[in-house]
Amino acid sequence: MELLSLEIDRKDNISYYNIINILTNLQRDDISIMLDTQNNDYDKIIYSIDNIDNKYECTDVISSKINNIIKEYMIEECYKYLDKSYFYFEDNESVIIKQNIAEEVNNDIKTSLIFKNKIKEYLQDNTTININGFIKFRLKFINSYAAQVVEKCIDNYLIKKEYSNFINILKYFSEDDTEGRESINIMFKNDKLQIYDENMKKISLISNIEFSQELEPSEIVYDESIINLIITVSPKKIIMHLSNAYENMDETSKNTVDIINKLFIDRIKFCTDCEYCKN
Repeated sequence: MELLSLEIDRKDNISYYNIINILTNLQRDDISIMLDTQNNDYDKIIYSIDNIDNKYECTDVISSKINNIIKEYMIEECYKYLDKSYFYFEDNESVIIKQNIAEEVNNDIKTSLIFKNKIKEYLQDNTTININGFIKFRLKFINSYAAQVVEKCIDNYLIKKEYSNFINILKYFSEDDTEGRESINIMFKNDKLQIYDENMKKISLISNIEFSQELEPSEIVYDESIINLIITVSPKKIIMHLSNAYENMDETSKNTVDIINKLFIDRIKFCTDCEYCKN
């Protein structure tokens, strides 16, 4: 029994053969596949089954493959939009952004469900789908969605780039050879990060407005007074008593801890079982 057939516009490029590979790689013995290349404009993949009881299950399997094809098409549209509208990015930057785009599209569950429902709706009244026509006329929102995905991925890339630059600037200051304290202790008490010396005496926070303004990134919320203090006292060792407190921290404190870990990775020791960690 013929279950359904898919028409794919014939194009001699990698995308075309990738589509054929996806649609014919079902790994199921109960679905027979035949590739019809007689038409001059398109190739047809015909799916057949012997057991009518498997009709809906097999249709779902094929629908899932069609969904994957639509995602591939989406990713290509995103790449085209990126190359056309943001041609000024360096090649290595474009590679990173494109990787983020593919990940964003493949992990977008909400849009994937929309595709799945559109396919299911169409198959209720049809047994033949022209893939290109289906995408063009049934999924008209794809172009605007592609633009949104690209804009989002570019924004995320620029934020990460800004954060990386910010960390590099901080590292420049933190690597000062000036003799500093032997060690400091960092704990989370009274809903905020606090710093103590080697004798567990609290160190007063140091304010340096000019220094903070030079380093403050627009997209990163962190406790600048903590970072300024650590850089100022320049400890040889930083003991973190945070294993039981991290999950309860607010975003600002977590970002601050993340920055500390990146800045002083060679100086940090994590403590988990001292009397301060247990309290």
